[in-house]
Amino acid sequence: NVRMLAPIIDDIELVLFESDTISNLPTKDEVAEIRSIAESNCCGFTIHLPTDRMAGSTNADERQGFIDAAKRIIELTAPLSPRGWVLHCEGITFGSSDEDVALWRIHCLQTVHELINAAGDSRLIAIENLAYPFDYNREIINTCNTSYCLDIGHLWIAKDPSWEVICRNTLARTSIIHLHGVKDGKDHISLKEGNRYDLEKFLTIVRECKYSGVITLEVFNENDFVQSMEVIKEIWEN
Repeated sequence: NVRMLAPIIDDIELVLFESDTISNLPTKDEVAEIRSIAESNCCGFTIHLPTDRMAGSTNADERQGFIDAAKRIIELTAPLSPRGWVLHCEGITFGSSDEDVALWRIHCLQTVHELINAAGDSRLIAIENLAYPFDYNREIINTCNTSYCLDIGHLWIAKDPSWEVICRNTLARTSIIHLHGVKDGKDHISLKEGNRYDLEKFLTIVRECKYSGVITLEVFNENDFVQSMEVIKEIWEN
């Protein structure tokens, strides 16, 4: 995939995971090869940290398991000089009590501090908005001085009426955007299948805010990728 994509795009998201039964972690030699291919094509990377364990779990063993796996991945991929490591702060949902949210936030702060120590730069940890209120991440990001990974598709699928305001208020602190189509309750699909009007508004905001970070097309097959690139090019050039 890196050989195919590096000549045609500026950044590749590596989605890495490690469990007791399966792992897609590259070896150190493979990391060196990936770096060589990318450097030859002036391509960079973002690294998505694992999601099989919850970073904000109430279970201390699960949290530590996540931290250990994430730190191994940070160390392994550091030679790629990634533009960011993307973090899911799993462990909370819509409708959780104030007490549960407060405890989850304490656990997440502990986790994030450990990952910052491994990364060496707090802004290289990019915390992604998930299926809970966007503001839940704000205190963690401000306290730890991390960056946002703004997943616009997650805001669209949640039908968040304030998504435009959120974008304008957070793009200055955002290092990575995840962009994908949303339709009929399904996300991570081609932008061609999504809401064209919302996409046009979003790209206008990106242009007006002079955003200069990474935009990742977070789709998972070649057809969705090609279609999405065509849609973005058409809107951007017009």
